Amino acid sequence: MKVRNLLNNLDKIAPFFLQESFDNSGIQFADLDAPVTKILLSLDVTQGVLNEAIENKANLIIAHHPLLFSPLKQITKQKNPLLYQVITGQINLMAMHTNYDLAEGGLNDYVANLLGIKKISPVQGSAEKVFKFAVYVPTQYADKVSGAIFGAGAGKIGKYTETSFNIAGKGTFKPMEGTNPFIGKIGEKEEVREMKIETLVAERNLDSVIQTMKDNHPYEEPAYDIYELKTKPSYGIGIFGEIDKEVEISKFSLEVKNRLQARYIRLIKSNNRKIKKVALCTGSGGSLLEQVSCNNVDFYITGDITYHTALRAKELELNVLDVEHFDTEKFFVEALYEQLIILGIHKDILIKSKKMESPYKLL
Repeated sequence: MKVRNLLNNLDKIAPFFLQESFDNSGIQFADLDAPVTKILLSLDVTQGVLNEAIENKANLIIAHHPLLFSPLKQITKQKNPLLYQVITGQINLMAMHTNYDLAEGGLNDYVANLLGIKKISPVQGSAEKVFKFAVYVPTQYADKVSGAIFGAGAGKIGKYTETSFNIAGKGTFKPMEGTNPFIGKIGEKEEVREMKIETLVAERNLDSVIQTMKDNHPYEEPAYDIYELKTKPSYGIGIFGEIDKEVEISKFSLEVKNRLQARYIRLIKSNNRKIKKVALCTGSGGSLLEQVSCNNVDFYITGDITYHTALRAKELELNVLDVEHFDTEKFFVEALYEQLIILGIHKDILIKSKKMESPYKLL
């Protein structure tokens, strides 16, 4: 497997175009034609993690947080020691940051499952567009074409795949000079029993679905329609969800701490409401405070809550559990490991970092 093949697999897990505008997910440094020897998975790229990659003869690191966030005009060993070592050591480097935060089955979904939170919707939906795609096919070719476009990514709604609505009807056309009709004769009107196949397509898959349809359709000029829908994807930043039973706030807070194996938590208790409806945003979610408070949530779990954000939560009567950034996002390694195994990446070349750690020490 080459680096470019792995990059394509990562794009299937969490498409890179989903990332926020400030982000720099994807390739940080790479030889796309280099064979992958071993892959180290880590939350960050630190000196300890880099040394770990070298010791394990891993020539590729996939981190959640990008080492490169903004353009650099020059790279020196003195000012950019980690990046300098990555480049001179020919270690390929990739990041899956906000694209993995937004993606269906990404980091927020993984942590929600650990905490027993049943997802209802994202806190802030993805900006990815959704389209209704309809194509008209001779009845006897309907199964072939529908199977092909499903394989290209059409027909996905939540956890359901190959969804469509099919309508039988009569298609008409008259081939003119210069055409090469599959059915009918030039200059004569033709009537054909056809099937209209309607399905949904996410923006990321639209071009592929169109091309795959054309490759498998018997007509040289297939008729098809594309409509942009107002429907929003079921994925995005953070999640709104519920737990099975109401529970007292302090008890649930300690349960979260234990399940995340967090060293400490900070509770911003604004009322004595029992916990049932929960919002979650791994990492740093203070910017979503207002959105969360508008949705009748009992409890918000996130990290990096500043003093003034905590005061605002009290004003909004919103209970917030501040968990250290590291302790919610360290699960990136396990979550991505499981998905890479499903995609056929052999576990023998995957290494879960043992050197990643929080930058904070408790005294």
